[in-house]
Order: sequence, then structure tokens, then C-alpha cells
Amino acid sequence: MATFSDRLKKLREEANLKQEDVAKKLRISTSAYGYYEQGRNEPSLETLLTLSVLFDASADYLMGQTNVRKHSSSYKINNLDLSADDIKLLTELKKYPNLIDQLITDPEKNLAALNRYWTFFQDELKTFHK
Repeated sequence: MATFSDRLKKLREEANLKQEDVAKKLRISTSAYGYYEQGRNEPSLETLLTLSVLFDASADYLMGQTNVRKHSSSYKINNLDLSADDIKLLTELKKYPNLIDQLITDPEKNLAALNRYWTFFQDELKTFHK
């Protein structure tokens, strides 16, 4: 598997950046950055995170722990695929515990009712804005 320095150089070149450009983004000297690519020094965790964001690659990929550049943006729970947007929605929904309590008591029935209310509300908004 590739080493950190190999991956770092490859990603920088793919991004058409010079060592100086990356060093400026990291707020370090060009020679300090060059040491990372030469394998003579290793970045701090904070710098590793910045590099991960800069090159849109996981820290695991940068460190050579995986050949998958980015982590999946979906999650599988009991054969239910959840995207990052689904997770965000569920996180927001947790801010409304009373609504969750009502939905949990009879999810099928209560979600159907909520959907009817929402459809009614949307129809009323269309009528109001005519």
C-alpha cells in the first residue's frame, strides 16, 4: 500500500498545486511541507485533518490504511440505506421529542396522518398565493 508521503504528493499534483501553495494553506513553511512529502516528518492530527479536507480524501486514505479515497456518505442499518441527508433529517427530527413520541406510538398510522396534514397545508399555501 502507498505511504503517506506518496499519497500526499499524488493528491497535490492532481490538484495542480505547488508545495508552496499547500504550505500556505497549512500556514507552515514550504520546507516543512516538503518534509511531509519526503517522508522526513509527519503532520499533527490538526494538519492531517486540514489535508483531508483540502484534498477531499479521508485521513485513512492519506495514511495508507485504505485504498478507498473517501468514506461512504450512506449508512446501512438493518438493510436500510441512509444517506447523509437522511441522517441530517433524523438529527433535526430529534429536536422535536413530542412529535417523535406521537409518531412512535403507531408509526404507520401517524405518518400517514402527518402526510395528509402536510398535503393539506401545501394545497392551502398554493390557494393562498394565487
